[in-house]
Amino acid sequence: MKKLGLSSVALLALCGISPAQAIVITPSTDASVLAGNILGSGISLVPGSLNYIGQPNQSGTFTDGIASGLPFDQGIVLSTGDVGQIPGPNTTGTGTPETVGLGDVSDDDVSTPLGSVGDADLDAIVAPSATQDAAVLEFNFIFGDDGSTGGDLFFNFVFASEEYVDFIGTDFNDVFGFFVDGTNIALVPGTSDIVSVNSINNSTNSAYYVNNVANTDGLANAMLDISFDGLTTVITASLTGLSAGPHSMKFAIADNTDGLLDSAVFIQAGTFSNEDPNTPPPTPLPLPGTLALLAAGLAGWRLQQQRKR
Repeated sequence: MKKLGLSSVALLALCGISPAQAIVITPSTDASVLAGNILGSGISLVPGSLNYIGQPNQSGTFTDGIASGLPFDQGIVLSTGDVGQIPGPNTTGTGTPETVGLGDVSDDDVSTPLGSVGDADLDAIVAPSATQDAAVLEFNFIFGDDGSTGGDLFFNFVFASEEYVDFIGTDFNDVFGFFVDGTNIALVPGTSDIVSVNSINNSTNSAYYVNNVANTDGLANAMLDISFDGLTTVITASLTGLSAGPHSMKFAIADNTDGLLDSAVFIQAGTFSNEDPNTPPPTPLPLPGTLALLAAGLAGWRLQQQRKR
């Protein structure tokens, strides 16, 4: 996995300049809509394999992510609560920036206990704890049109949570996973650690952390137009050298231990691909006319140098 820098809008927010507008989220439980939104080049979905598990408002598509401070503009979101609570800014009822709540759950927090079931794969990660309020998107995919060749898998994501910063280091640590053929690739870059509030925060792997709440150990408040108290920078999930034929993909997120204080994962549109989204595009070759001008300029320079001798 690789870390990318903040978007220019997010950098402006870190300097105290508010983003232009809140993220626009359209709730959807249609697995084909969700999967189709993130699908990129070189990969095809296997018909009949798409499935969604969760409550109606736990997932959706979004736009205007960059205007809100996310590092990418469009994609899908899966949440342990109501995605309608995600648009910001992160303020109290009086309109002032939300502050660290010393462990309490207030009306200003992103928190929707749903009382729904968890997920067995996520339970295995947090055992002996158990999960609830799971949102799951799953499907099978192949490389190319017929799956006759293998390839590499990449996609970009951001994890956000209302459990920042009060519940760092506790068992109240919401969990998510990206399972490719049963292997979780939602990991802190360069490690085997899952991405979570406990593994990425203001003191652990802080290069990947963005603080979005006031008065947090002297940290700058990014003041993003999103209601979560903290989030990660954009991270690239990847798995290379996959074989030919179909592969299973499962995106899952759930509350851990209790249903309070929600978390969400944002996946960038069009990046579920066999091409690394961070690879810069190739430098275009000069047009023939440009090459001729360069050659003429070089010939003139050489003639000028000869006259000076």
